[in-house]
Amino acid sequence: MNSDREIMANVQGQSGELQLQRRGRHYEVISNGTFLMATHNGDSERRMVQEALNHAYSAESVLIGGLGVGFSLHEAVQHADTVYVTVVELEKYIIEWNRLYFREWNGRALENNKAQIVEGDLQVFLEKQANNRWDAVCMDTDNGPDWLVRESNYHIYEAGGLQTIYGTLRGGGVAAFWSASYSEAFENSLNAVFDTVWTEEVDARRGGPDVIFYARKAERMHPSHNF
Repeated sequence: MNSDREIMANVQGQSGELQLQRRGRHYEVISNGTFLMATHNGDSERRMVQEALNHAYSAESVLIGGLGVGFSLHEAVQHADTVYVTVVELEKYIIEWNRLYFREWNGRALENNKAQIVEGDLQVFLEKQANNRWDAVCMDTDNGPDWLVRESNYHIYEAGGLQTIYGTLRGGGVAAFWSASYSEAFENSLNAVFDTVWTEEVDARRGGPDVIFYARKAERMHPSHNF
């Protein structure tokens, strides 16, 4: 029995039940009874942004799919070359909890002048984006392509969704996808769309390593940003 667990909130979100728990100094979010995110380890989320920006032609504009507890956003706004960092988050409660509870762990990233938080469906947002818009797109909406938090998110990982992401990237841009496990099928799907694909394992401290999939669009002409 977890005597140190305190249930802070239990709400009905867009994808079902969301529960916020506090364990000592840290917070965990449970989605429909399954662990979703926590403040106690953000190494792989931070690494995803670091590696994407290190390999992108430019780091000026970043899109993050899924706010999580704000680790990815914090990493992006701290980068010296980023100018615009947009996060699309479906659940209003996740945004609210970031502002109320997680800010100690994410460096108050939501308050950074570079940050823009969009509450809404990521797939709809992506379909409205102009081509050659983003230097990096970092996706952390699920526990991976084989473990979806929201069933409709499968579109993101299929050929059509990947082609949409490819189109929104500028030449030399990088897309990154966080996952709790490796998926050969997803890596093959990335190779069918992007010009260069690689993966990286990051120690998760608990259980097996997290896996990040990176996919780069070849460098071409670099039109000026149109914000």
